[in-house]
Amino acid sequence: MQKRRGPAALALSYSAALASGWPSLFSRAMIVSVGFTSYTWGTSMFTRSPSAGPNIPEPRTAPRTSTNSVINSPSTGEKSVIGNDLKIIGQGLKIIRRGVLQVDGGIEGDVMAVEVVVGEKGKVSGMVAGQQVVVRGTVSGVVCGKTVALQASSRVEGDIHHMSFAVEQGAQFDGRSRRARGETDLLAVAEGHGTAQATEV
Repeated sequence: MQKRRGPAALALSYSAALASGWPSLFSRAMIVSVGFTSYTWGTSMFTRSPSAGPNIPEPRTAPRTSTNSVINSPSTGEKSVIGNDLKIIGQGLKIIRRGVLQVDGGIEGDVMAVEVVVGEKGKVSGMVAGQQVVVRGTVSGVVCGKTVALQASSRVEGDIHHMSFAVEQGAQFDGRSRRARGETDLLAVAEGHGTAQATEV
């Protein structure tokens, strides 16, 4: 059945019902009971006109953000927080922020921002990359940043690629510290191209 609206469709539907051989009493009863919305017999048992369907918006695609534009761009000064009651899990997941990102919850995936702070209760299983990386919680994976600081409550299992590195007394670190010769070396690590030109310290 096709759904048509309005008085013009009502008159057209009534005429079509009479012309199709339906009993006129049935057609009149159907039109009267439905009011200004009428139904006519279509090629299939039930069909719906495209104008009567819901208006579904086109999906939006987010602009691609490169690691280079995130790590080398100036901070927006805005801060995003992943709370301690939130756990984010995803295969191939990358969380990218052009400002400060504080992780107090759990993330299974990569985290990239101009400045990344892994809070005392924060846990990241994946790469953490940024201009400045401060770890107070737990990271299982590569840490990559121009400036990396492991504070007393931190626990890191994985290599740290840096240009400047500070470790407070009490921090736990199981991995290699690799000093990069420049930003291009850090970008190569952050983009997954290896540790080109990095020197072990």
